[in-house]
Amino acid sequence: MGAKNTLKVIPATAGPGDAKGRAASVSKYDSGPGCQDSTNAVERAGEHVFCIYMRISLLVFAGALGVMTLPNLFSTEPVNQTPKKPVTDEYQGVKVQDDYQWLEKDDDPAVKAWSDAQNQRTRKYLDKLPDRAAIEKQLTDWYAKTSPSYSGIVSRPGVLFAFKFQPPKQQQMLVTLSSADDLKSEKVVLDPNKLDPTGKTAIDWFVPSRDGKYVAMSISQGGSEDGTLRIYETATGKALKDSIAHVQYPTAGGSAAWNADGTGIYYTRFPRKGERPDADLNFYQQVYFHKLGANDSEDPYSIGKAFPRIAEINLQASHDGKNILATVANGDGGDFAHYLLGPEGNWKQLTQFSDQIKLARR
Repeated sequence: MGAKNTLKVIPATAGPGDAKGRAASVSKYDSGPGCQDSTNAVERAGEHVFCIYMRISLLVFAGALGVMTLPNLFSTEPVNQTPKKPVTDEYQGVKVQDDYQWLEKDDDPAVKAWSDAQNQRTRKYLDKLPDRAAIEKQLTDWYAKTSPSYSGIVSRPGVLFAFKFQPPKQQQMLVTLSSADDLKSEKVVLDPNKLDPTGKTAIDWFVPSRDGKYVAMSISQGGSEDGTLRIYETATGKALKDSIAHVQYPTAGGSAAWNADGTGIYYTRFPRKGERPDADLNFYQQVYFHKLGANDSEDPYSIGKAFPRIAEINLQASHDGKNILATVANGDGGDFAHYLLGPEGNWKQLTQFSDQIKLARR
């Protein structure tokens, strides 16, 4: 026997002062057919989700009905015949002719032109569907009501730093909180959606200074993950003039770690034009030190020249800021080496790739 649904029925006469119940009310999600009772407000586990599902189903059904009753819009559009360019290949002694193999070359201008024409024709058809706009608006409204989420929380004295993702915004923003239990204390340090309303500018990662006065961020554009390091005042969200390009890239990521007094920061950087052949500009990651207010062209090299081409460096500062740990991955093979920068300013190698030490903590 399956478990029966448990119902809770609240009389419609219950009022705010009724100690046994609360005022009968119907959620905004219970406004569709089958989701409301004129006498009682019925609460079921999962009822809201069911009602949303039913409303989406009704919208999709209405859209499908519209498509079925819609005249064939394609019939009024000219059909561009795809040229046949026969190519014969032999597999296991069997010859196979393919008339459209030429479409596999996506960098061919002719293929791009064919693809663009197909996309335009499809887009024109979809935009004419009578219920498309209504369905898009309703789904967008529901998506916008999604609760925000927080991630990447970092603690500093008296303040928490966190990424906040709030639909329908495209990119997560950086915020501060006085406590995880006090969301009303939230302050926005940087909202990339305001920097770029197209939603194509993102924060790759952030590192607050030890006292929390400043926060360094890698910011990239157009989905490139080619990050530029920027420094912001935490309290005001004001950007300092410091800007360092190519500190982050998908081939090896990127990272940074502040010194003890927050006057400077160690950071990863990839080669610049002229420092390596063009084919190596997104490899050979190294570490440099930047003093706040200085020109990055004057930043002294710190470590990394002897690292492999595919090295991936992760920097972490100790709690007192006096030591910097560099964890160096030899690509994605699972081999790591570890180096420690002490207060005297010299790097000391702690482990080698051959030691098979997977993790070290600052």
